[in-house]
Amino acid sequence: MIINRAFYREVAVTMLGTALVLLIVMTLMNMTLLLGRAVRGGPPETVVYVLLGYQMLGKIDVLLPLAFYLGILLTLSRWYRDSEMTVLAACGVGLMHFVRPVMLIGIALSVVVLSASFYTTPLSVRQIEKVKNESSQRTDPEQVAPGAFTEAPGKGKIFYAENIRGDNSLEGIFVSSLEQGRQGVLVAKSGRPFIDPGTGDKFIALHNGTQYEGEPGSANYRILEFEVYNLRIEPKKLDEPLVPVAGQANLMLLGQLSNPQVIAELHWRLGKTIVLFVLMLYALVFAYTDLRRGRMSNFFVAIVVYFVYSNLLGIGRTMLEKGTVPPVLGLWWVHGVMALVALYLLWQRQRNQPLFSLPTRARSA
Repeated sequence: MIINRAFYREVAVTMLGTALVLLIVMTLMNMTLLLGRAVRGGPPETVVYVLLGYQMLGKIDVLLPLAFYLGILLTLSRWYRDSEMTVLAACGVGLMHFVRPVMLIGIALSVVVLSASFYTTPLSVRQIEKVKNESSQRTDPEQVAPGAFTEAPGKGKIFYAENIRGDNSLEGIFVSSLEQGRQGVLVAKSGRPFIDPGTGDKFIALHNGTQYEGEPGSANYRILEFEVYNLRIEPKKLDEPLVPVAGQANLMLLGQLSNPQVIAELHWRLGKTIVLFVLMLYALVFAYTDLRRGRMSNFFVAIVVYFVYSNLLGIGRTMLEKGTVPPVLGLWWVHGVMALVALYLLWQRQRNQPLFSLPTRARSA
């Protein structure tokens, strides 16, 4: 049918455009936070972009339902605004005709959302924890942020570089270490990291500096000046990161069903797919545009409904984790209430009745 093909085409274009805009906004927000942490001595900039990629991968199951919701909403709103829905209604094609096309799009997207929720998002969480763990336990100079003191975990070394150039060379270097009960301090004007081709060990070649070793004032206190000093970066065995519940595989979660947090996580993963179909109903309801009130009135209400739905799911998840809600009930009460309200509003819209009608009192004679 020509109408359905036109609807599919416009919804697809609008949804992809909306998803792209949302992805850009979310990327910029996450990049700002990660770069801010890197400047304050958090993960180095080389790790920031890896973390950003995994974070965006973990947002697919949240981004697609919202893009689908806005895509249907904006498409049908334009059709109402341009009187195309009025013409279709005169030809016997009403709002309920679009339930089937929207449902077909929703079923196709639900496969992607379900796969992302149960596989891609937990995988991204595990990878993020792995990258953070490796970054926090690294002792090489790439971990050093310019103008910030950085401690090498488990080695008793503290690194400081006043400036780091684009070729990874360092300026104004300070290294403090405690080895075998002896305090040592190295100060150098410049340095450059390198790898020994024979052993594969990592070093920093410090140039034009001074080494202070021992306790000041004691007999064994030494001051040595050097032109070149190769400081070995000792490798450290990385500990396995603790994987949070959100990053555990599905089979692992199924073996811990006595844990309320695990039950909440399973309901949360499944709920992202249910959200897709409930939002579909609200998109059909709020797509109607009254030219006298403007286009943005229903759009604003639709956005409010989305945030209310999201907050209710968050509250329901917290209640599940605390054991306030029975595991059998899970998050179904949130989906059920929102779906019933959506069906009622859709029924009112189909009958051309106000969405929310207040009871009127009969006048006395």
